[in-house]
Amino acid sequence: MKLAVALLAVTLAGLDAQDRLSRVPPAPQEQTGTASIEGAVVDALTHEPVKKAQVMLNGRISLTAVTDVSGHFAFRQLPAGQYMVQAQSDRYPIGRMGRDLARQTSVTVGADEQKRDVAVSLTPGASVRGRIVDEEGSPMAQCSVSSMQMTNTDNGKDLINTGGSAQSDDKGEYGLSNVPAGKYYLMARCPQAIPLPHAFIRRGTTTDVPTLTYTPLFYPGTAEPSAAARVELQPGVLLAGIDFQMTPAQGVTVRGRARPAPSDRNLQIFLRPKDPLRMRVQQQGARTNPSTGEFQINNVLPGSYELTATTSGGGEPYFAKIPVEVGGTAPDALEVVLSPGLQVSGTLAVEGDGKVNPLRVMLNPAENQPMFGPPPQAEVQSDGTFVLHAVVPGRWRIQVNGAGYVKSLALGNQEVSGNEVEITAGAAPLRIAMGTKFAQIEVTVSSPVPGGGPLMGILWGATSSVQQNFGFGPNGNTSVSVPPGRYHVCAMVEAQPFVVMQNRALRKAMESRCETVEVSEGGPQKVQVAAISSEELKRMADSLEE
Repeated sequence: MKLAVALLAVTLAGLDAQDRLSRVPPAPQEQTGTASIEGAVVDALTHEPVKKAQVMLNGRISLTAVTDVSGHFAFRQLPAGQYMVQAQSDRYPIGRMGRDLARQTSVTVGADEQKRDVAVSLTPGASVRGRIVDEEGSPMAQCSVSSMQMTNTDNGKDLINTGGSAQSDDKGEYGLSNVPAGKYYLMARCPQAIPLPHAFIRRGTTTDVPTLTYTPLFYPGTAEPSAAARVELQPGVLLAGIDFQMTPAQGVTVRGRARPAPSDRNLQIFLRPKDPLRMRVQQQGARTNPSTGEFQINNVLPGSYELTATTSGGGEPYFAKIPVEVGGTAPDALEVVLSPGLQVSGTLAVEGDGKVNPLRVMLNPAENQPMFGPPPQAEVQSDGTFVLHAVVPGRWRIQVNGAGYVKSLALGNQEVSGNEVEITAGAAPLRIAMGTKFAQIEVTVSSPVPGGGPLMGILWGATSSVQQNFGFGPNGNTSVSVPPGRYHVCAMVEAQPFVVMQNRALRKAMESRCETVEVSEGGPQKVQVAAISSEELKRMADSLEE
């Protein structure tokens, strides 16, 4: 069964927020001229000038300027053409979806033309103030408050910190500043433990000293992420009175021994809730003794967990993964048996007589599971064989780096639907067939860009994991090379397409506003798409979190 995997897709994961902004593709023309573009950067609410803001000019040439005390910037000796002017400042945050269109504008200048009134505005962030107290109303210091948003990745739902964190002081007061406007889940977490009255305990005993711990709390006062309320933060507005009264709960100690004891390498043990929404909230690391393999994790609240143990340094890594159920009393000491990473062999064949070098096979997690170190990968030898080392059992997504694409995949003699495989001990060798005949999709924007601003395109496979984002030329068209298959193709006014690509639920919501196209090997296909405005994209994203 044929499948397609994007090999040369442009990913923006490693770029900062401004590098993700779209740019007009530069043409090989003269680098100087007699035109100029100048203007000012102002605060979108107060209209006061923003000094020391960075202003980027992208077009036939790319330049950078910094505003003066009056917010003024200028670019001179420019060749005629179309440019994108974009501004940023550390005091004006960019939201997760990058929807602040006022911070960028398109400008066209002719030869000798002087544009002097280009206006770019920056939207200030919001602030949150509040107080954290214990069950008796006493202030709690050194607690953290995080502003979190829900995301729907290909691996499921997840709560991630997108607006920053702040710590409470000795009065229990905290302040979040410079948070991008939007809707957030606010969560407080306090590391303190409360000792309970107990009889004398002999030194060196394994008996636990009874303590209480504090459950992470979501505003307005729930430990359940699903019951939390989203708080809307407005630009430049201080939202005060977001208070938390923490609730103590009886925690237990989870202890055990990992064997064989990895005395010559580092031992890392984590206890993670099975509920993905709790994973970032309640995951805990263990105190370990590599010489004996003993470990303990204090103040663990009741629930279902997964314990993962890995070693690093000093040779071949070892791993273990076991389920752990925690109730009101400490479970029996765990025996964690470490196993060496699996060795997965395979072959890769390139269609026809073509040689595509170099090639590397890589495994990426296909479910919401922790990664320990870099993903397993191996170079394909001249005879088409490869061997992946230190592979942890689980579900993995196959990717091949090289000038080609995966046409089919099999585990032994069993053909695999899609590009994901379940790897277990004794798994059959992988067989990968590689194609080199890409298809072309010629994309044209069928209507003017709503509200102006940078135009970006994205596409993803309807039945595969192909994902690609791309820019448009000055006339609103472009050509994209993809493996054969069926694709959803979209155009949008969006500064951070990577965020959209990572959100499976948002992509699903966008399908009705995109075009679907099927392309075959070597064949071109034309498609016209209507651009999705930033405001419409925001409404789609917000509706997913209602």
